[in-house]
Amino acid sequence: MSSEADAPEINPNGVNIFFLSFIVASHQVRTIKQALDMHGFLDKTLKISPFTSDKKHLSNIDDNLIRHAHYTRNFDKYYQPCPLQEHSLSEDHVPPPHSHTLAVQRHVIPTNLEFRIANRQNKEARAMHAKGKVLCRIGITNQAGIEAHLSFRAAPSTRLHDHSRLRLAQAVRQWLHALPPPILLTLPKIDTLLKAGRWTYTIYDPMLLLPSNFLAQDPWPELLAQRLCLYLPKLYTIIGQQLNVTHIAINGPIPALLPGVKNREPSLNILRSPSALVPLLGDFGDPNLPPHMLNFENAFWVRAVQSHITQKWAPLYTMFSRGNISEKRRLLDVISSTSTSDKGQIGQEPRDMTAVDLYAGIGYFAFSYAKAGVQKVLCWELNGWSVEGLRRGAKTNGWSTRVVKSSPRGYPLESLDQASVENGKERFLVFHESNANAANRVNALRERIAPIRHINCGYLPTSCESWNIAIQVLDPTEGGWIHAHENVSAKDIQQRKSEVVNIFRDLIHHYRVQESASSFIVECQHIEKVKSYAPGVIHCVYDIAILPSRR
Repeated sequence: MSSEADAPEINPNGVNIFFLSFIVASHQVRTIKQALDMHGFLDKTLKISPFTSDKKHLSNIDDNLIRHAHYTRNFDKYYQPCPLQEHSLSEDHVPPPHSHTLAVQRHVIPTNLEFRIANRQNKEARAMHAKGKVLCRIGITNQAGIEAHLSFRAAPSTRLHDHSRLRLAQAVRQWLHALPPPILLTLPKIDTLLKAGRWTYTIYDPMLLLPSNFLAQDPWPELLAQRLCLYLPKLYTIIGQQLNVTHIAINGPIPALLPGVKNREPSLNILRSPSALVPLLGDFGDPNLPPHMLNFENAFWVRAVQSHITQKWAPLYTMFSRGNISEKRRLLDVISSTSTSDKGQIGQEPRDMTAVDLYAGIGYFAFSYAKAGVQKVLCWELNGWSVEGLRRGAKTNGWSTRVVKSSPRGYPLESLDQASVENGKERFLVFHESNANAANRVNALRERIAPIRHINCGYLPTSCESWNIAIQVLDPTEGGWIHAHENVSAKDIQQRKSEVVNIFRDLIHHYRVQESASSFIVECQHIEKVKSYAPGVIHCVYDIAILPSRR
C-alpha cells in the first residue's frame, strides 16, 4: 500500500491523467465486465471492488494503477463513434421487484481508458460525456443506474519512470542506450520513445509472444524502417535476456486462406495454421515440415497453464487462443451444473458420461471435460501437430491417450474391438481423421462406452457443418448438451439464437425417427460471449440442450 508521501500529486498548473471507472449495481457487474473485457477496456490488474460512500477505494485504485500504467489506452485517441449494439442489461440481469426501496450494493469496475485533463476543465462533465460514449462503444443500451468516475493517477512525467521498471520497456531502453552515438543523437528523447510504445506481451514458456502492434505507434515505424533496422537483432537478444526466454515472435491473426503454391489458387485454412506468426529470435524450425515422429522430437514446443491445466503446442504449426480461457473455465462448472440438474438419470455424474470434441486441437476444451471428471473424451482432429500437442499435454496432466489413425481414404488403420475399448484405461481416444466419420465410429462404440452427454463444436467462424454429426453422436436415449461455437455480429446474437435452435430441431427430426424426435425438447439454455473476435463480432457459444420431454 502506498503511503501518502509516495502518492502522486495533482499538477495545479498543467495537464493530469485520470482513469475512467464505472460504478454499477451488483446485478449489472457481470454484463458490464464482460462487455468491457471483450473490447479490451477492462483493467485486469485490479479487482472489482465494492463501492462505499467514502470513496476511499477509489484512491486505492489510483495508487495501484500507477504501478500498471503500461496497460492504459488513451481514450481520446482510441475512441471512434459507433452504432448502438444489442447488449441490454434488462434481459438476464433484472433486479428484483421493488428493489428501489432497498439498499442496492454497488461495485466499482476499473477501466484502462485514460483522460488528460487540464486543471480548469470540468472533470465531472468529462466523466458523463465519456460514460455515454464508452457504453455505446461496448453495446450497453440500458445505461440507467450506471455512474462514471474519473480518478487521478499520475502526471506524464511520473508515468515515464514506471516504464523504466517494466522489463520489456527496460530492455528497449537498454537497447537504445547501446546504439552508436551518431544514431542515438538523431532520435527523439528516449523517454519520449518509451512513452509512445505499448509494452504488453505474453510468455508461453520458453517463448515471448509480442502483439502485432509492437512498436507500431509513431514515431517507431519510420525509425525502425530506416535508421534502426540494422540494430533490431540486438534488440531481440536483449529482450530475450531481460525476460528470460529463448524464443520471441510477433503474433498475427489466423488467416482464413492459405496462399497458393506453384500458381495454384489459395486454399481454405482448415487446419487453422498460424501462418502469420513472425519469428524474431530463436530457431522455430521449418514451417513446411510434415507431422512425423522424428519431426516432433526436433520441433520447438511451448506450454501454457490455465486453471491448473497444462497445454502444449508447437507454435509454428498450431494455433493457441489465450482468449478462450473463460470458456475453458466455464466448462468445468457446466459439467457439474448439468449433472446436478440431471439427478436420477443415466449419466448423472461426470464419471458416468462420455464427452466428444469434434474439433479437439491440442485439447483446448477437451482437457476441461477430463478435469471435470468425465470418464472418457472422444476427440477428432485433422492436424497431426495438434494431435501430438494433445498427447503431450495430456501426459503432462497425468491423462493417458490412444491415437487412432485412418488411411488417406478414411478407412481405419486399426480396429477398436470391444475388449480393447472396455478394458482400455485411456482417458482420451483421439481420432486423427475428419469428424465426418464420427457418427460411424460412435455407433460402433456405443455399447462399450458411457453415454455421450456433452459435445463440443468449437470451430470458427461457424461450427454449423458439424451440427448434423453432433446430433447423430449424442446419446439417443438421454440426450445431452451441444456447445456450438459461432462468430456473430453483436446486434444479431439473439436472432442467431433462434436460428440455431430451429436448425437443431430440424436436425433432430431428420436424423431420428418421428416418435423419438418428438419426445425431445430443444432449447438454448445459455449464450456465452467468449471474446471479441473482430470489431462488432463476438465469439459466442450457444449451449443447446436436447433432453427427453419427460423431464
